[in-house]
Amino acid sequence: MANFKIVPYEKHHGDQMVEFGLNHKLMDIDASYTENRIDAKVFGLSFTLLVDNNPIFSGGIIPLWDGVAEGWVMASKGVHDYKIKAASEVKRRIDYLCKNNEVWRLQTAVKEEFITGVRFAEWLGLKNEGLMTMYGPDKTNYYRMAKIYEFHR
Repeated sequence: MANFKIVPYEKHHGDQMVEFGLNHKLMDIDASYTENRIDAKVFGLSFTLLVDNNPIFSGGIIPLWDGVAEGWVMASKGVHDYKIKAASEVKRRIDYLCKNNEVWRLQTAVKEEFITGVRFAEWLGLKNEGLMTMYGPDKTNYYRMAKIYEFHR
């Protein structure tokens, strides 16, 4: 039986996932732009799911200004063996981070050709707000996806 653990994100988790191979060939291409990799160690706002001490999924939020944050996720090809666990942990953690930090708008960019990524963002509750042409470091198109949270006090 696999041993699951959530830990604070460390940059070496991302490096290990890139070295092992990311969850889709499009992401391997993106990871080659190491200086543009959007994975951020922000204290209390980023996490990694370890399976038997190997990182398979990381994610978090990067505050842009009060109430607005950029979300990011990164997964190794090892995530395919634990899709349901990883997806549910990401959803739970991202929602928790946004609500506890009063983020009312969470946004992210998803590569146009990465259909699985678009579907995953939609499953997380993000809506497609439009295509950003030539947005990527390789001049590829990305969708701007966003989720609006309503806080009840």
